Amino acid sequence: MDHPWQPPAWPAVLFSGHPAFAALGPWLDRLGGFPDLTDWQRLAPVFTRSGHALTCVDPASLTRYYEAEIHELGRIATRPLNWHDCFNALVWHAYPRTKAALNVLHHRLLPMTGNGQRGPVRDAATLFDECGLILPYCDEALAGALRDHDWRTLFVTRRAAWGTQIEAQVFGHATFENLLAPFVGLTGKCWPIAVAPAYFDWPLPQRMAWLDACLAAAIDADMLQSPRQLPPLPYLGIPGWWPTQDDAFYADAGYFRPRRKHRTPSPP
Repeated sequence: MDHPWQPPAWPAVLFSGHPAFAALGPWLDRLGGFPDLTDWQRLAPVFTRSGHALTCVDPASLTRYYEAEIHELGRIATRPLNWHDCFNALVWHAYPRTKAALNVLHHRLLPMTGNGQRGPVRDAATLFDECGLILPYCDEALAGALRDHDWRTLFVTRRAAWGTQIEAQVFGHATFENLLAPFVGLTGKCWPIAVAPAYFDWPLPQRMAWLDACLAAAIDADMLQSPRQLPPLPYLGIPGWWPTQDDAFYADAGYFRPRRKHRTPSPP
């Protein structure tokens, strides 16, 4: 006898207090379980830059290229029972201005690059959209450790700085998906943002709203030009993001790789 397919339950990690999922908490609570296309309507609407309320739709119903469908009609392809697309829609709610700015960037470049060609600007936008983390910091030495791949300073020596002088907020929906079943080796592309020390005293919704406005303005100003502007971050090294963060863990040069000889350009 065939058994009907059932939606997967929300993994326990989503509600276990893992800091990576904290930003999605309000929307996860409202959905309560894996959403179908109509469940998204229970959330407060978000809008594209062209003024359309975003609507999750079956990919088979698309009439335009993916980014054009969003910008011109407000319709975002969302596959059923698919974590990748589910997290993409959730990030639209968590960071609506940034997602809308990225959509405008892609849509603006489509006539110049063609649907199948990207170029460095769209490559950078796609990398940040898929596997990006936002990295606010108020101590330049921490940003220097990131650029220099000085992982021991960033994660061990300055461990107490996390949450008070530096933090990581996940933006990429593929990163959220990977954290459902994490494994050593996961690395994202981060966007470091200098902030005032008072930033770290703000509640999470205020910090997210500020970052959302800041990133959207930077994207609108064409400050994202190349994937090389986004430094790599082996994010399981962030305090509390992996269960066993001992000396052997941080000594793994296969994961915490030293910097190559060429210098990474300054972040946007």
